[in-house]
Amino acid sequence: MRSLGRIRVLDSNTADKIAAGEVVERPSSVVKELLENALDAGAAEIVVSVEEGGRKSISVKDNGCGMSAEDAEAAFQRHATSKIKSIDDLRTLDTYGFRGEALSSIASVARVTVRTREHDRTDGVEIVLDGGRIVSVSAVGCPEGTEIVVEDLFSNMPARRKQMKYAAVELAHCKESVMDFILCRPAISFKLVSDGRGLLSHPAAEGMEGALTLAFGRKVAANMIGAQAEGEGVRVDIHLARLEHTRSSPSDVRLFVNHRPVKSRKIVSSVVSAFGSRIMKDRYPIGVVKIFVDSSSIDVNVHPTKREVRFDDEKLVLGVLERGLVDALEGPDLSFKYDLTRFSEGFEASMPAPAGTIPAPNQSTLQIPEKEAMSGEGTRIHPLAQVMDTYILAESGGSLLLIDQHAASERIVYEKLLESIEAGTGISQELLAPLVLGFTSTESRMVEEYGETLLQMGFRLEHFGGESYALRSVPTVLGAAQGERALRDILAELADMAVPKRMGLEFIWRVACHTSIRAGQKLSHSQMIQLLSELMATESPYTCEHGRPTMITLTPDDLEKLFKRRA
Repeated sequence: MRSLGRIRVLDSNTADKIAAGEVVERPSSVVKELLENALDAGAAEIVVSVEEGGRKSISVKDNGCGMSAEDAEAAFQRHATSKIKSIDDLRTLDTYGFRGEALSSIASVARVTVRTREHDRTDGVEIVLDGGRIVSVSAVGCPEGTEIVVEDLFSNMPARRKQMKYAAVELAHCKESVMDFILCRPAISFKLVSDGRGLLSHPAAEGMEGALTLAFGRKVAANMIGAQAEGEGVRVDIHLARLEHTRSSPSDVRLFVNHRPVKSRKIVSSVVSAFGSRIMKDRYPIGVVKIFVDSSSIDVNVHPTKREVRFDDEKLVLGVLERGLVDALEGPDLSFKYDLTRFSEGFEASMPAPAGTIPAPNQSTLQIPEKEAMSGEGTRIHPLAQVMDTYILAESGGSLLLIDQHAASERIVYEKLLESIEAGTGISQELLAPLVLGFTSTESRMVEEYGETLLQMGFRLEHFGGESYALRSVPTVLGAAQGERALRDILAELADMAVPKRMGLEFIWRVACHTSIRAGQKLSHSQMIQLLSELMATESPYTCEHGRPTMITLTPDDLEKLFKRRA
């Protein structure tokens, strides 16, 4: 090191290893960088092989354009790149790699072997590097394209090597890296092999449908909703799972910008927000969002790993995305569907087998009917009976419907409350005579603490002395008796909260829940008709505000399969 007083200029070996740490965090980082190079080389087929989750070795083989011996050697020098000539080129990039630090960084922390051949050459070249130094260069016979083998990652950085996780954990990260590129480049064939065993296989012919199935499973991918939106140089392609398929975290909202896997909390948050009350609280949607913009209107050089991007006009991008999400979520296809196979098999197992052979039932589904068909003139819902004082049995268009009366009522009340709040009118109705309510000390404390929020929701209370309060108004959707019951229920829930907080939409959920028709409440035929009519007039009739289904449907085919009338 050259000394300049207290300031020292690091030697190139130390500087290279520090720089490598910005790009190569773990085996999956190597997989990502090598996949990007393969795609930039025009590969149509790529095979990734790892041993011990990439801890022992990583190999990426492609049928791209290959490299000459001179280019192969130059590629491992720091900031050697064929993608840019000047700083101005950074704003017009359509390639994955461009800074020229990936191969240099990888080679500085591992043993690397490169075999490559250009398409118009009969022989190729093999280069071996160790710790960033070229050990050998030789002519070799090899297929067209390039194969890069990375062995003993971080062998010369013991502290970094110790930070790597168990092989299974590192393998999972490698699998995610490959899966990202399968989703964003489904027209390319990919394979992932782990310790000699095939783990992922995506033929190009299977396209996006095959990629979605591989990423999320056949059950989730089978009926995903596709939507597109575009405007002012922005295009968005969206693939969303139906409402019954959710996750406990937003990690399965996959985001890609110009075919590049990226992270963006703001965009993922927009997707989650679009679902709103259609899915249950603390559950998240599943899907893929692809955004395409002019390369000059985006900065992909924000982070060393290129996982973050910065849009010149983020508001425009989010606006186009919102239009696409609205189109997807307002369509009739995002309906609950359930697999009846297990039910049918369970029934079959509990009964003695009859003589002869009964064909195994095919997979069937419970489908929610389209909103347009339910509310149009051609098809009407006819309530038949109330079951267990909780469900409404109805018929519509030859299908049998089972409606959860509480969930249906919740959706109706929730949307009425939201509509009143947004309009700023009619949220509250004055009682002809105020109700004087005697509260416990805990209830009184909740009224004092949340009085302003209660008033915004339509509950107006005045202190009447001691622990008594006069209830002068209730939400418009309630009567006096319902108002008192709902208020007491809400105050009890507030008291049970571990950490009191401002309620917002959650408060509206609670009001809707406590003011809706309950399970166990008997309904007359006219009340059932009224309930179903109001339900189908809502914007989201298929779920309550918590995301639970309001109804399921058995089609004639479903019934015939259940009763073994047909296979």
